[in-house]
Amino acid sequence: MFACFIDLTKAFDKVNYWKLFNHLLDDGTDVRLVRLLAHWYTSQHASVLWNNIRSLPFIVNNGTKQGGVLSPYLFTTYLRELLVALSLSNSGCIIGNMPIVSEINYN
Repeated sequence: MFACFIDLTKAFDKVNYWKLFNHLLDDGTDVRLVRLLAHWYTSQHASVLWNNIRSLPFIVNNGTKQGGVLSPYLFTTYLRELLVALSLSNSGCIIGNMPIVSEINYN
């Protein structure tokens, strides 16, 4: 038996905005909402506070907002193609004719 685990602890930070926005448009998300998200995400600035000294602001170029209520949905939208491909690959643990992980519904 083989097992595979994916460590997604830093994955939210690696999401490419423009790929995410294209996935949302492909899913039929209203263009106005995608434009709002695009403005919101591409206008982010951050700074680092260390020993009571704040760095100069810098632009955040990728990633979903940690702790945001939309982040899990946006992240699964971003990964949907991979998850569907894995589901359709007929790989994994099957007992009898039943896969251990049931079919995944992404909508």
